[in-house]
Amino acid sequence: MRHGRGIDLIGGPTIDPELGIGHLRLADLDEDQILGARCAACQYNNWLNRWGIARRFGSNATLDELRPMLRCTRCGNKGNNGWRIGRINRDSEWVDVQPVSYRGGI
Repeated sequence: MRHGRGIDLIGGPTIDPELGIGHLRLADLDEDQILGARCAACQYNNWLNRWGIARRFGSNATLDELRPMLRCTRCGNKGNNGWRIGRINRDSEWVDVQPVSYRGGI
């Protein structure tokens, strides 16, 4: 599936549908993959700086381990938020990636 900003949202063959993406470590992501979060309450989606998250929590942290730390910056929801993984076009300039705040959640 293709996002309007030229980001390919992955699913299908690279992710096992039975396991989902929670078992993936940050180190398992390819260089051209980006990490995002989705709020379960208000459906807000945002892309995150996965390298900043890896520096803070370690590259061996799995997405399931980090999921309870997700907090929506729009409504403040902390429960049942989820991850998104996308693939960025290497020719595009990506400036909307948010830094990780050290005070709040991811």
